[in-house]
Order: sequence, then structure tokens, then C-alpha cells
Amino acid sequence: MLIDYAIASINAMMGRVDDIVISVSAVLITLLWIPIALNFFSTDENKKIMARERLKNAAIGTVIYIMAISGILFTVFNYVVTGKV
Repeated sequence: MLIDYAIASINAMMGRVDDIVISVSAVLITLLWIPIALNFFSTDENKKIMARERLKNAAIGTVIYIMAISGILFTVFNYVVTGKV
């Protein structure tokens, strides 16, 4: 009985931690893309050019961040270092 309660509590806690991590990740990615979007839709041509240049860096950063959060990056580095998946 007590073990079942402890397991249920740990599962609920991990669910909340998962929700918090997803929310923080969404906020970080949003903060990365807001300045680029504002400059991309600007009427000033210089800002549009700068936004296009920053677009590639932001896209690469987003992909790396998503890979790091999902564990793909850890798996790739683990495979490179140890040769095992």
C-alpha cells in the first residue's frame, strides 16, 4: 500500500517536472525567435536583411536545443565516444 502510494507520488511529480521543462523550453525558443520575426516583417530593408542572416543561426540553435532536450544529442555523443547505442 505504501509502496503503491510512493510510486504514484513519484509518477505525478515526474509528470509535473516534465510539464515545467516543456514550458520553459517553449519560452526559451519563443524568446529566440521573437526578434527575428519582428525584424523579418519590418518595413526597413536593412532589418529584413539582418533577419535573414540571423534566421539560419536561430534555426540551427533551435534544432540543437530540441536534440539536447530530447536526448538525441546524448545518444549521438555516446555513440561517437563508446561505439555503442
